Amino acid sequence: MTPGPDKLNSTIRIPVDEARRICEAVFGETMGAPGKVTEAATDVLVDADVRGIASHGISVLPYYLNKWQQGQIVPTAELELISETATTRVFAGHRSVGHYSSRRAMDTAIEKARSAGLGSAVVRNSTHNGAISAYTIQAARAGLLGIAATACAPHVAPPGGREGLHGTNPFSYALPRPDSDPLVFDLSTGHSSAKLKNKADDDGRLPEGTALDAQGNPTTDPADLKGGWILPVAGHVGFGLALLVDGLTAALADSPIGREIPLVHETDGPYHGSFFCLAIDPAAFGGTEAFSARIESLVDQIQEHPPRDPANPVRWPGQRGWTTAVENRQLGIPFDSNRWSDLLEELERFGASP
Repeated sequence: MTPGPDKLNSTIRIPVDEARRICEAVFGETMGAPGKVTEAATDVLVDADVRGIASHGISVLPYYLNKWQQGQIVPTAELELISETATTRVFAGHRSVGHYSSRRAMDTAIEKARSAGLGSAVVRNSTHNGAISAYTIQAARAGLLGIAATACAPHVAPPGGREGLHGTNPFSYALPRPDSDPLVFDLSTGHSSAKLKNKADDDGRLPEGTALDAQGNPTTDPADLKGGWILPVAGHVGFGLALLVDGLTAALADSPIGREIPLVHETDGPYHGSFFCLAIDPAAFGGTEAFSARIESLVDQIQEHPPRDPANPVRWPGQRGWTTAVENRQLGIPFDSNRWSDLLEELERFGASP
């Protein structure tokens, strides 16, 4: 099946199987990742596109190829268990593919939660792992409440600051529902550079209040995304949550933190990201049935809430994404035709021939 035009706009639709094939070619054939690593990366990237998170989907493939060629991603690397308790594990990632190491970490958290009620894992020296809601959904599909966070390169300036202090530091949770898709929340505590780039491509400028230039001055110039800095989402709220992420990830994993983490262009050493995940079994608290009943009551209250605009009903977190997923699985993943051509050309420049 070939990509088809969407008559309503300038997009094309990429079949999900085709998106998976391209990911598998990049990670498996070009980068030489083992099958289980390729599968994890493919699942996470294509799932992001299917749920409408285009900024973290297959358009990011050139980034991973670049980091691989720079030596910051080692496709064949395995996790090393550093320490363990009844409820926790600490892993060294050894620059392994972030999607794989994060999935493995959540697997172990789920395993421990099933026996102890709670399970958590952290990974040091990890790499970019895509949309981290993939890992909280992983826990929710197992009937557990999932929480995850990632610390990354310090390109986000604090409120009142002039240069980066910490990363975009995403945070996610997912609440399981036995007969429905889970509630899913996924927040980048700093403005996403990928989303800002896409916004700049569409509008020719950056939104106000999202970035600083290299000298620390507010800017709307897309060129400043390369040498400038990003700002936190919602000011001090995003900053405070970003510091929580630093504590859950880098501090618990005994990994470089804040400005100790290299900037994206500093590629002569490890990427030094870190990942945290937590799985909670409702059975260890008020009981699984009671938890599910309360969550369904909450969902009903949200869906029955009177909207200000009837054309825009109140939605629970993740609802739009699951609706989008049904459409995209049937029709294909929407892609701007120019961006699709650019992606294929860029992959070829990296030696990938999907």
